[in-house]
Amino acid sequence: MFQVSKECVTVRSTGSGRAIVYLHVYTGDGGSVWEKCLELGCRDFTLVSIGNLDWSDDMSPWECPPTFKGDDACAGHADRQLELLIKRMMPRIEAKLSAPPAYSAIAGYSLAGLFATWSVLNTNVFSRMASVSGSLWFPGFSRHVAQHEPAKELERAYFSLGSTEARTRNNFVRSVEKDTRSIVESFSSRGVTVTFEENPGNHFKEPALHTAKGIRWILDA
Repeated sequence: MFQVSKECVTVRSTGSGRAIVYLHVYTGDGGSVWEKCLELGCRDFTLVSIGNLDWSDDMSPWECPPTFKGDDACAGHADRQLELLIKRMMPRIEAKLSAPPAYSAIAGYSLAGLFATWSVLNTNVFSRMASVSGSLWFPGFSRHVAQHEPAKELERAYFSLGSTEARTRNNFVRSVEKDTRSIVESFSSRGVTVTFEENPGNHFKEPALHTAKGIRWILDA
């Protein structure tokens, strides 16, 4: 583990020269996701987990009021986080690999799934992405996706939700399935190979397993 700015970065690998997947995590160092990836038999790859985030601020593309009582507002610092990733983290990490990665991918759960989706609209460095139970209900985001094309380098995109995530009275979150399916259609219409998977349960059920399933899918082609 090493630190870049305030962020803590952990690198795990089953073989250089293969894919590298960047994963922003809410807590911990990504170890639980890595273990599930190994259990699922993912192809050889390097997983870079990025933690110690100001979660609501760093993962949000623009400002948003608190979505639940007691939550923090989102400050909209995704642009700063993406710049930090591309300009300071990626060069340092990839310089230490024994061979350049075959391609780079980005993945995330919840708000990090939102960040991953937003990122491929704003940079061409990722050819694959996974949004797992992504917060794609974020105000104005599905409309933003409809108006902006993903980078032409994006080849594969994975989206998933829990089967009961949209069953809520929360005015923000209850649109998540509709918004996610709209984004899936937007990406597909622009030539990206896309899949949508529904996992059993709510937003908080087995996040490590569901994230690993998304990573496995983007690695499989």
